[in-house]
Amino acid sequence: MKIAGSYSFSASRDEVWTRLHNPATLIEIIPGCQYVEQMSSTEYRGAIQLRLPAIVGQYATYVKLIDYNKPNYCQFEGRVEGASGTITGTASFRLHETEERLTTLDYAGQGLITGPLARLSDRYATGLARTLIGQGLARLEKDLQEPPLSLIHI
Repeated sequence: MKIAGSYSFSASRDEVWTRLHNPATLIEIIPGCQYVEQMSSTEYRGAIQLRLPAIVGQYATYVKLIDYNKPNYCQFEGRVEGASGTITGTASFRLHETEERLTTLDYAGQGLITGPLARLSDRYATGLARTLIGQGLARLEKDLQEPPLSLIHI
């Protein structure tokens, strides 16, 4: 399975980069995310709970950054594993900032699906991945428009 796309944010490249590498933000933006733990400066693990047709269940996740150039580029490899199968793969994203301090994120990834999940058609799996990525990026855009909790005065 291969996937690629782009998304535009109403925020600076530095703000987008910072949020994408913050476990607290990842919990909020990843659909079904139950927790994210930063194990080292380049490794994360977590769990997601999905309630989607053909992939209901809990999945353990592991992601390792394998190359990055802050705040421009990041490449990582990962594994998502649950009772209904495993997905292993690599992905990358580039952040481009415009003169108006808007940021475009271009992403690409490829994955290998094994186990019962492999029975899903490539078209269905790709569509499902696009939907989940789109939901996460839309949540990130919303998160970027809200001030960090440390700046909110009551």
